[in-house]
Amino acid sequence: MLALLDAFFRILTRRLGPEDLPDSQFLLSLVLGAYMAAQVPAAALIYGGAVAAFLAIVADTALLALCCWVLLTVTSLMPRFRRTLTALLGTGALLALPQAPLVYLSRAASAAGETPVGATVGLLALLLWSVVVQAHIVSRALSSGFVAGLAVALAYFLLSFAVSGQFGPVAG
Repeated sequence: MLALLDAFFRILTRRLGPEDLPDSQFLLSLVLGAYMAAQVPAAALIYGGAVAAFLAIVADTALLALCCWVLLTVTSLMPRFRRTLTALLGTGALLALPQAPLVYLSRAASAAGETPVGATVGLLALLLWSVVVQAHIVSRALSSGFVAGLAVALAYFLLSFAVSGQFGPVAG
């Protein structure tokens, strides 16, 4: 288990790629559960209700899987799907862990009439690194350059942002 966590951390730091993960349905299922569970604290804070948070998490997860599937199908690289999605979900789960404390700190500072500079910078850094990691994973999955992966990651981010806004008012 520690070897798998190490592999995900090495993907986060762009030293490994999805091809370095086992091609395992069990691992994909395990990481899928971890990804969804890691989203719960931040989604609860952001959406304010259990139903909206649950729907947002399910939609986010389904969108990630669908976009990965479409991308690899269109490029005739479908045999890479399981490893690519495992890498995206595993790194996404790890990157989600610091999100809830940062959202909480941002909201607490705002409620106290303060400008949440530190939390906002932290959330922005987390978002930017998430896009970089997704670009890395996609570029390795497509055997293409980083710029192509970055274009795909940015397009996915915009689509994901548009979809996530459909799940009710953001709790304030």
